[in-house]
Amino acid sequence: MNVDNWTLVLVTNEMNAKLAEDLLKQNGITSHIATHEDSAFPSVGDSRLFTLPEDAEKATELLQANGFKE
Repeated sequence: MNVDNWTLVLVTNEMNAKLAEDLLKQNGITSHIATHEDSAFPSVGDSRLFTLPEDAEKATELLQANGFKE
């Protein structure tokens, strides 16, 4: 998936990204997780959660209200 037209709303570990994605889905927000693995250690890396630009503000507010972001 090309994320060029999406907005990054969260960088975290894979488990938290999946929980955050579920939260957004429950609130009608489409999102996508892209995992960036470390080339030396494939099991190490971060997950990036993207939403459509028009949903980014609401997504950020939900993520903050539920402890995913400060």
